[in-house]
Amino acid sequence: MRLIFLISLACFHTYTTGNPLALGKQKTGEAPSGLQLIHVGPGKPGSAKVTEQQILNPITGSQENLRTLEIRGGNKSPNHYTLVLLEKPNYSNFNFSTRFKVIEGEGIRAAGLVFRMQENLKDYYLLAVKPVSKEAFWTVFKNNQAVKGFRFDEENFTSPKDGWQSVNLNCKDNKISWTLNHREDFVVYKADKLPDYRNGLIGFWVRSDSHVLFVNSEVLTLKEHQQKQLSEFLKNISKENKRILSLQLAANTEKGKKPIVIASLNKKDVNQQAHEVISEVLEKQENYFGYKNGISTVTVPVRDRNGDVIAVARMRLVKGSQNTKKDDLAYGTKIAKLIQAKISTQEPLFR
Repeated sequence: MRLIFLISLACFHTYTTGNPLALGKQKTGEAPSGLQLIHVGPGKPGSAKVTEQQILNPITGSQENLRTLEIRGGNKSPNHYTLVLLEKPNYSNFNFSTRFKVIEGEGIRAAGLVFRMQENLKDYYLLAVKPVSKEAFWTVFKNNQAVKGFRFDEENFTSPKDGWQSVNLNCKDNKISWTLNHREDFVVYKADKLPDYRNGLIGFWVRSDSHVLFVNSEVLTLKEHQQKQLSEFLKNISKENKRILSLQLAANTEKGKKPIVIASLNKKDVNQQAHEVISEVLEKQENYFGYKNGISTVTVPVRDRNGDVIAVARMRLVKGSQNTKKDDLAYGTKIAKLIQAKISTQEPLFR
């Protein structure tokens, strides 16, 4: 039995042609287009603009010139909040990630992520950090008032040495999970116990007159996020297996439709129609081998833990002088098993 992956092609362009929170095409020194700014409490609205900043890469340790969303709160009152929201679309199940740093402010220094904001622009969820007191908060707002939430103090919250908070927020139905500075937490809420917001706008939240920089912000649907993770996994495989020139994972995603590429080393391939050989391998559940101009092309089934073919791995390999067709097919099967092991540890693909 072949498993059909369920995936919405309508969301494809968010993943492949641009994250709506990306700042690469925005004009520096100006307010970003596609975002709306509102405020709550006394004083004037805050401000938001796109700047370029030299920021230390936490992995490489080198300085990078990054486009940055710079938000300043409008009043030092603790009851003043500045919110910068993506104008559209609404998100229900999604993954939202960013890095941010509170660099100054006379009032309460705090910032975070707004999500599932309702149409009245008063009801929403918030994941926020107060870096000075080393606290994090998940809070439910109704009519701009905090009505429920959880506080995570220094015992649960790891404060980054460089001041840059790293957040990855994941929402699926009524389960909200996140990593904050690479520590995990989650909340499962009961709709009868508190306001139940299942979809809405997303954005950024700044308290009082805090001056905050946000970088590397990205929002994806859960399907897009899973595609991105798979593509990153294929990249890691290719780094460890130097013979690989290209690598794709393809599958049937809609009944009666031709297979599409669901992950690839080349982002442009994702959600494009797969090579015609993919259909043949899915149908016959057999390996395929091709050779041209010193390059071997190996196409092999990827099976689930029950032995059913759920996808196809297609790769181009550097042909070694001593490698036979049998060697290359064995190599391709080894790669397919690596992918199979990864898939089996995750939630079912695109369900």
